[in-house]
Amino acid sequence: MSKTLKEKPISEYTKEEILSILQEYCEDQIETSRRKTLDEDSFMKPSWCEFQAFQLGIQKSFQKVISFLPDQGK
Repeated sequence: MSKTLKEKPISEYTKEEILSILQEYCEDQIETSRRKTLDEDSFMKPSWCEFQAFQLGIQKSFQKVISFLPDQGK
């Protein structure tokens, strides 16, 4: 993720910048979770199915947040 909301005072951000940063963060977290589910070490976990279910829950949660944000015209 290239930008965070800590780079400058919150009052200096436009609404579009904030929404874009939030969407980018959520997409980054989804991708990180997907990589974790496909990591070879995760297949060796004794509770593999629970780990997979947890990661899918994370992905679904961030996807719901993205769908809640207004479209930024991408």
